[in-house]
Amino acid sequence: MFKTIDLFAGAGGLSLGFKQTGRFELVAAAEINPNAQATYKENIPTDPDNFKFIDNVIGCDFRALSEELGGIEIVIGGPPCQGFSNANRQKNQLINMNNALVKEYFRAIKEIRPIAFVMENVSMLESDTHRFYDSHNDHDEIEALRTQGYAIPTRDDEIFISKDNFIGFDMLDIAMHIETVESIILPNELYVLIRVLNKNKNNKKRLPNFLQKNKNQLIKQIDKYIEMEDNQDSHKIRICEMLQIIKAVLPEAEALRECAELSSLVELQKNLISIREIYQNRLIGDYKKDTDNNVVFATKSYSVIDYINAILGNQYIQKGATLNAEWFGVPQERRRHIIIGLRKDDEKEIEISFPTESVCDSHYTVADAIMDLAEYPVSLEKTCDDIPYTEDQLSEYAREMRLDSTTVKNHIATKTTETAMERFKAIEQGKNFHSLDAELKTTYSDPTRTQNTIYLRLDPNAPSGTVVNVRKSMWIHPTLDRAVTVREAARLQSFPDKFKFIGTKDSQYQQVGNAVPPKLARGIADIILGLIQ
Repeated sequence: MFKTIDLFAGAGGLSLGFKQTGRFELVAAAEINPNAQATYKENIPTDPDNFKFIDNVIGCDFRALSEELGGIEIVIGGPPCQGFSNANRQKNQLINMNNALVKEYFRAIKEIRPIAFVMENVSMLESDTHRFYDSHNDHDEIEALRTQGYAIPTRDDEIFISKDNFIGFDMLDIAMHIETVESIILPNELYVLIRVLNKNKNNKKRLPNFLQKNKNQLIKQIDKYIEMEDNQDSHKIRICEMLQIIKAVLPEAEALRECAELSSLVELQKNLISIREIYQNRLIGDYKKDTDNNVVFATKSYSVIDYINAILGNQYIQKGATLNAEWFGVPQERRRHIIIGLRKDDEKEIEISFPTESVCDSHYTVADAIMDLAEYPVSLEKTCDDIPYTEDQLSEYAREMRLDSTTVKNHIATKTTETAMERFKAIEQGKNFHSLDAELKTTYSDPTRTQNTIYLRLDPNAPSGTVVNVRKSMWIHPTLDRAVTVREAARLQSFPDKFKFIGTKDSQYQQVGNAVPPKLARGIADIILGLIQ
């Protein structure tokens, strides 16, 4: 048995696939989301009393953890990576902790020195547009690697902040003084209300609903901000004036739609948040005006793959490939990029290779995955009783999902509004929101921008598309006019019925959508076994 740790484990899809081989013992995991953590603890650890759970990878002493566990031989996981640089002068790219999390993953590799590691969902690592920014947080480390002969080429980059003199604000001067930035960023509760109001102002159905639920709270927050004792400088006076105008037009939908101050205030706050994040992430560079008179932060960046190669030195052979979950018996078209690293312990050359086509004799459809559940009662609450199986006609895939279980768990769905039900009834198998008549699209301000995955009625005779949060996407059962349940989404992801999800309804849907399909994970585990044996 190879002792294994899963970093950024989520609900445990990757861990489950490795566990199913019978060759990997999950001895530790890291996951910060409490609901996903609870689901993982419920399903994965074989020896819960001796299992180590890390709430936060940042600051974790992985070397000491490995020694405590008698050595960790395999590291798996998928650090979030939405925060990479994609310097774009037309759109703010917020910087967040995700950059640091990718670096934490490779710090773990360096400290643990496993036989092998797996990193998933990172196709952008070899991209030339998703990069790390130069930061005081690790600048000295990067320079030290360069002096040791590891090439980490940099290039000049610019982070777009704002147009200069935006609605009367000298953005260059503001950006250079973080104390000014902090003083004029709205409190988060007020900013969220203002932002959602701006998003819904052109939606004739959502706007009244929003105002009915939130108008009093919005007015209260505006008044609280205006009455603050330190609202005496020119910046704050201007923001207070904008808030007064927004407050005055709140009851009038038409006036609200034409209120320029609303969209301007939201845009200003986004710009300020970008500046704050540059300071918080301690980026190295300078604010300046570009040739179009925009305020930008001039810095340097370097590619993620160059960083990985340098931080690991010449200790690991690495190779990446994009794999399709359907190749491994998952009833779903889902592509995940996988990087495998293998420690070089001797002079023997080992070739890391990946499948380029299906490795399964059987291919499954949506019907194979979920149609045996069609007549089981569905709960609309966040929890439901386990439902004992009845005597059903089962596909090969359904029989596999029922192994070691006697009940259906998490067979819960979102409640359906009257409008949503009208859409459900009008959409045919394999069709989506775009197939609806115009009168059924009126709640969307711009229906043409709706994604093809919204209001998708599944085609029973084909694999599903990529399973995300199917509650938010409003996926529809192939033959019933209702939403796809958590269990049905889990079946499409290849989670067996004995696997129980914990948390709020939306959290359960999100855990399922975020997970690596266990059957894909098992295929990756088999590749690792072939290499290390």
